[in-house]
Amino acid sequence: MHIERLDFENSPYLGVFGVATDRVVLIREGLQEKKLDVIREVLKVPVIEASIMKSRIIGILAAGNSNAIIVPWYIWDTELEEIRGKFKEYGIDTEIVPFETKYTALGNLVLANDKAALVSTKFSREEAKKIGDILGVEVERGVIAGLHAVGSAGVVTNKGGLVHPEASDEELKWLSELFKVDVYVGTANMGVPYVGSCMLANSNGVVVGHLTTGPEIVKIEEALGLI
Repeated sequence: MHIERLDFENSPYLGVFGVATDRVVLIREGLQEKKLDVIREVLKVPVIEASIMKSRIIGILAAGNSNAIIVPWYIWDTELEEIRGKFKEYGIDTEIVPFETKYTALGNLVLANDKAALVSTKFSREEAKKIGDILGVEVERGVIAGLHAVGSAGVVTNKGGLVHPEASDEELKWLSELFKVDVYVGTANMGVPYVGSCMLANSNGVVVGHLTTGPEIVKIEEALGLI
């Protein structure tokens, strides 16, 4: 199965609570094992439970790709050591890198796959270059549909991308060229335009908020190259 509907304690905003790549899913602590099993089955990678600064909103605080995941500079040493220990235990060859910036909502401000990263223009050019170097990809600064929260306004994998429905044709072309995948517009959770907040996706599949409609699911599958 490439796509499943899910909720986290009745919340349909799955992307707020985790980061998915082609190597690992970093997810908030305390979810039912049954739900973790669904994520494992659909995304086909290890699922690692974690907290960042004792917070469960992992998807807002962290961003990354197969090479590395950046986290706020203020992550506790014990949390960092625990995540790194679990990655080593599972043989996950992905770095966890605390990134020094005044912004902590890295997941909201960075959109990445294994080819490229788009970061908010809130970051300086120097910060953007550092993010690109850490993730090992080409990086550009920009917005999607006029929004700085590019990580919330989009989801991109190594097979496809879906972004805010108000993104222009020019933006879609630019994003497709940057990420080297076809990028479409769409919604989730019955019309929510912040698709990055609504789902966890990688090249193998996607788990979407339980309020996502049938027509939205068809569009998501198409956009992310799953059909």
